[in-house]
Amino acid sequence: MPRLTSAAAAAAVLVALGASSVVLPAFALRADIVVSAAVSLAVVAWLVAALSPLRDLGHRVLLVAAVALPAGALLTWLDFLPLANVAKVVGAAAIGLWVAENLERASWVVLVAVVSAVVDIASVYGGPTRELLEEGPQIVGYFTVALTWSGYAPADGYTALGISDVVFFSLYLAAARRFELRATASAAAMAASFVVTIVAAIWWEALPALPLLSLAFLAVNADRLWRLRKAGVPAS
Repeated sequence: MPRLTSAAAAAAVLVALGASSVVLPAFALRADIVVSAAVSLAVVAWLVAALSPLRDLGHRVLLVAAVALPAGALLTWLDFLPLANVAKVVGAAAIGLWVAENLERASWVVLVAVVSAVVDIASVYGGPTRELLEEGPQIVGYFTVALTWSGYAPADGYTALGISDVVFFSLYLAAARRFELRATASAAAMAASFVVTIVAAIWWEALPALPLLSLAFLAVNADRLWRLRKAGVPAS
C-alpha cells in the first residue's frame, strides 16, 4: 500500500478536477476543451503510471479490473462522474498491466500497436464504437472517462476518452518498463497524442485515438524496439 501513495494522490486530484470544474472560470470553448483535456490527461497519465506496483499481483490484477470497472459503471449511473473516472482508469490500467506482463517479446508490442490502430479505425468509422456514438451520451458515458471542461458541470461539458484508450496507454507504458524502453518519454508522447486527437476532433467528428497513441509509442521507442528485435531477447 505505501507504494500506491502516489496513485491515491493522483486519484484525489482527478476527483477534485471533476468536482470543481463547475466553479472554475470558463473561457473560449475550443481553448477550454483543449486546455481542460490536457490538464486532465496529465493526471490520468500520472494515475496510470502510479498504479504500476499492481503488476506484482500477477493474474490477480484482473480482480482489480473486475471490481473497478463495474464500480465505474455504477458510479456513472449514479451521476458521480469524478469518482467514476477514477474507477474506470484503475480498471483499465489493471487490464493493461496484465496484458503487458504476459507479452514475451518486444515484437509482440509492435504487433499489438499495429493491429489495435487498424481495429480502432474500423470500429470508429463503421463498427461497435460508431454504434455506441449513435446511441448518445447515456450509453457512451459508461465506456468513457469524462475529461471535464473548465466552467462546466461534469455532466454538461466534457471530452470522452475511451476506457479502451486507457487500457492501451497502460499496456504501452507497462511494456516500456518491462522491455527497458523509454517509459517517461512514452507517457509524455502518448498523453500528447491524446491532446492532438482531441484538437483534431474539434474540427471533425469523433476520431479514433489508438492510431496516434500507437504511433507515439512506436516513434519514441523505435530504435530500442529494433535492437530488441534483432537481438531476439525475450523479456526477463
